Amino acid sequence: SGYRFAQCGPICFDFKDPYVDFGGLKFAFRISTDNNIYCPSPSHLEVSRSIDKELIVSSNMLSAAGGQLMSEGNIRLVIKDLGNSRFALRASGSHPAEKCKTILILIKGIDVKSMVSEYPVAKGVKEYSNNNIRVSYPSRAATMPLVFFPTAEKEWFVLSKDKEIRKKGFACSYDHLSKEPVILISHDEDARKINKRIESPAWIMGSGESRLNLVKERCDDLEKNFKIKPYKDNPVSSSINKIKLVVFFHGIHFTGHMFNTFKQMEDQLRWVCQSIDGKNVMAFLPAWDGRYYNTYPEHDPEPRMGGPDGLKNFVETAHDLGVKVVLMLGGPNLATFKFLKEHNMMDAALLKENGFPQVQDWLDWNTDLSIETMGMIMNFGHPDYNQYMIDKTADLFDNYNVDGVFLDGTLRWENSPDYSAYEGLLRYTGELRKRYPDKWLMGEDGYDVVYGLFDMFHTSGGPLGLENFLLRYTRQFYYLSYPAENGSSGVHEIGWSTNSPTITSADPDYTIPSLSLIQGDVDKYGDSILEKIEKYKNWELKKCPIMD
Repeated sequence: SGYRFAQCGPICFDFKDPYVDFGGLKFAFRISTDNNIYCPSPSHLEVSRSIDKELIVSSNMLSAAGGQLMSEGNIRLVIKDLGNSRFALRASGSHPAEKCKTILILIKGIDVKSMVSEYPVAKGVKEYSNNNIRVSYPSRAATMPLVFFPTAEKEWFVLSKDKEIRKKGFACSYDHLSKEPVILISHDEDARKINKRIESPAWIMGSGESRLNLVKERCDDLEKNFKIKPYKDNPVSSSINKIKLVVFFHGIHFTGHMFNTFKQMEDQLRWVCQSIDGKNVMAFLPAWDGRYYNTYPEHDPEPRMGGPDGLKNFVETAHDLGVKVVLMLGGPNLATFKFLKEHNMMDAALLKENGFPQVQDWLDWNTDLSIETMGMIMNFGHPDYNQYMIDKTADLFDNYNVDGVFLDGTLRWENSPDYSAYEGLLRYTGELRKRYPDKWLMGEDGYDVVYGLFDMFHTSGGPLGLENFLLRYTRQFYYLSYPAENGSSGVHEIGWSTNSPTITSADPDYTIPSLSLIQGDVDKYGDSILEKIEKYKNWELKKCPIMD
């Protein structure tokens, strides 16, 4: 999601969708099955209007291939005028022999200029100029099932009222026959429950409302339907509110280069706390468990860095200084092939809807001009993997007394046919909250329902969310790619990142400041680091309306 697709929008022939007029707009609808895509048969179309401003369009025959193929089945669209320039849209369909995957609604009559679903760095602002633009939820580019379509005269919105986490699509393409934009919105059935019938939850569509009020409406839905609690009601928020500086103590790079031992981290932390109260500091340790990504998710202290005793000593030193310690875990982002084979979990990969697993294979970590293939992206809903991660986290809390853990890739979600990645995060956080109510749970990126499960996130820009809504549920610190004073991002794959998106897009008013420390930097760049620490000592989170 968030990228332009080669095929998005109009099919290269007249599909012959029968459009109906309502409220100054034109509406059509389709169902997609595991075999084809259908619209109502124009010759079997029935349209009725009720006295309470409701339009019902239905057909008991389906048309495909521009009317060349016909099939039995049913399809129905209900549009209701809610007043105040709002419509409610509901669509449903069925097929006697094919499984129904997706239901789409097509809308004409809006002179689209752009589509807004997130902040620009996440590719959530897409300009439209007779081209095809598209985004899906949940993703970095759409952390809510809510989009806006600005026009020259006013701004339209579309909001899903789904009470479950199911894929939603939003797009705008150019209809070459009628020579105008056509908005497409889609609802996908949960791949675990797909059958011969599909029904979309209500879509609310309208214009003339502020973005803030619509984001608040989605927040109300989250708190009612998903039991998400605002940050102010989080039991650990008072301790997190003290943090003014996150220090990244990098461990070992993918290639085996060691940036810090645990003892060197201790020395640097003592130096930092000479200039800032330790209770205002969080120490974040990536690659504390050996070569970054190479052993995920085994997560045992690396012997070269000092092993278990070295980590315990570091945590004790940090606590003596008042500093909180958080360890980075692979989480959903990766498990190596070696681990999966040894633990009989080769079926735990995150599957696409078609059942194919996702491989962790998009980076050239050692610049040998070949992509590394290290393992699988994991489905956190897989029961064995989920239990393993619960047990591993509990072990780290019990044996090393760390204050929190960070899960890499909490954004990872697919409409998988076996397990729900979201439900896995729900179980993981729920179990650990019961057993360790004072510990911190953190994640990377995410989407609306996930924000309420974790205490803090790191992200590459932000704060994430339309109208900064992330801050209603959690807090954010800088991305791991935030470079050290020598310009290196340490273990992070960006490498030398003096122009890191973290620097250019993270909003310091809303993002907890960060430092990356690598052995030797204090000696070479101590004055520059102290200047930053002095500034960060006075950092305060800026309030925004969505937080109330």
